[in-house]
Amino acid sequence: MEKPSFEKKLSKNYRNIPPSFVRNILNVAENKQFISFAGGLPNPELFPANEIRESANAVLKESAGKILQYAGSMGYYPLRDWIAKRYANKYSMNISADQVVITNGSQQAIDILARLFIDHGDGVVIEKPSYLGAIQALSAYRPEFCQVDLEEDGANLWQVEDWFLKDDLKLMYAVPNAQNPSGISYSASKRKHLAELLKTYDKFLIEDDPYNEIYFEHCFPAPVKKYATNNVAWTGSFSKMIAPGLRNGWVILPDELVPHFDKAKQSTDLNPNNLTQFVIQHYLTNNDLEKHLQAVQKKYNEQYQAMQEAINRFFPGDVSCTTPSGGMFTWLTLPAGISSVDLVQETMKKGVVFVPGNSFYTDGSGQEHIRLNFSNAHLPEIEKGIKIIASELKKMMVSVC
Repeated sequence: MEKPSFEKKLSKNYRNIPPSFVRNILNVAENKQFISFAGGLPNPELFPANEIRESANAVLKESAGKILQYAGSMGYYPLRDWIAKRYANKYSMNISADQVVITNGSQQAIDILARLFIDHGDGVVIEKPSYLGAIQALSAYRPEFCQVDLEEDGANLWQVEDWFLKDDLKLMYAVPNAQNPSGISYSASKRKHLAELLKTYDKFLIEDDPYNEIYFEHCFPAPVKKYATNNVAWTGSFSKMIAPGLRNGWVILPDELVPHFDKAKQSTDLNPNNLTQFVIQHYLTNNDLEKHLQAVQKKYNEQYQAMQEAINRFFPGDVSCTTPSGGMFTWLTLPAGISSVDLVQETMKKGVVFVPGNSFYTDGSGQEHIRLNFSNAHLPEIEKGIKIIASELKKMMVSVC
């Protein structure tokens, strides 16, 4: 008996989701010895494993019955209150726990907000390049993507305003701090200007902010949310702050949107992971988070500096790269005529992987770019891997000439 074919049964919404080169390459890299600059992975050496173990033991010993039961869809209130107070104090904002919803990473928040706002064919402004996970989440609802160029200090707001003039444009998605994939951060003035545009044209922004706490020298400027509170959903994540395996993030919403978001969320997961919420809350209130974050910031800066130094030493001079002030990525632009898709095929033969730039565009462009992750490689691996990429690149440049 033949196995049933599901191809014809799959929905148009599903078919519109682009594949993830990152996930595919991670599956390959797991089974072989690669130097990987591909995945957006935090450094596991910095995970507070002992402290998390102690917190897990403590909360289960004290409240196992409550923790292992179903819970509210909004999330554990003390954790929501901690988030509200931290960022209200950090940026002098008015945030209450009632505006905070715990999600399964910030990725779930993006998906639920897309479900709330997007009908087939609606316009969505995204940065060019943009975060692949968001492209996938948004694509499931079949929008029309409206790309805007990223400049050294954030999105081109002239282009944003042009798109905002369209009546059928529903929302904008952006990563203002250490953007994935480019590493670019918005200037304070652009954040304020974008907030004014959102209010003037009555548009809505998903402000995705997973790298808020991962800065190298200076704290990032206040979020767009501060200046347009009713026009922004501001997401955050414990994945970069503590560890991604916990799968807890959050979103801070306008008051009016909270019940709608909660209703949509109930249809997806009933409630967020109760155990990890209790563990995180216990960890945060019984450990020195600032000391931990300082160690992460110092290490990532060290890894970035090592990568930048290797790029300067081994790459030809006509390769340009961004200068991130935090996060986990840097973004390279290759010489004309060189495809990063072809380049990665050659470097993989030598045991090095990265993500070609076209993965972060919705129109198939971007092959002249490379995203490099620096947070999940040891310093000797960074030098060796960059040297291999540079060597293969130079070979391709000779063949092009």
